[in-house]
Amino acid sequence: MTTRLLARGSAYAAAYVVLTLVSGAFGLASGQIQFRISEALLPFACVDPAAVVGLTLGTAIANGLTSTMGLPDVVIGSLLTLTAALLMWWIGLRVVALAAPVVVNGLGVGAELALILHLPFWPSVGFVALGEAVVLFSGGLLVLRVIRSHGALLGLPGRPRRGEPAVLDQKKR
Repeated sequence: MTTRLLARGSAYAAAYVVLTLVSGAFGLASGQIQFRISEALLPFACVDPAAVVGLTLGTAIANGLTSTMGLPDVVIGSLLTLTAALLMWWIGLRVVALAAPVVVNGLGVGAELALILHLPFWPSVGFVALGEAVVLFSGGLLVLRVIRSHGALLGLPGRPRRGEPAVLDQKKR
């Protein structure tokens, strides 16, 4: 592990925690209705392995500070973020990758809310997925576009598609 990779992962974790605390100040970081603006950082997982680890750690810390479900949400919520981030890494820098956290967190957090807080499962799934979709297909889409157009300038590692050079220059695609 390089110092640069560790620093990037730490920056992702810190940014996730701060943005979750901002959402929490408005009562939107946990519970059945969530609009975590920190989820808009997930497109970085499409290109940067440090984001996969950093955002997972950031979720653990943020859930420890804001979650109404306690320790189970620290563990399960972090595993859900890891799953979504790994799926995004596998899919790559494509708009369809934004659906991974919507599905994973919708179902996973919905199940947590049903099992721990005894809230109805399907409405919980729907509300969590809706919040994820709003954040990811607004702020997350903006982040995805910035990564596509300026990722190399930001020092992000490139993830080539098959047969393409390792750069994030989307003008050639």
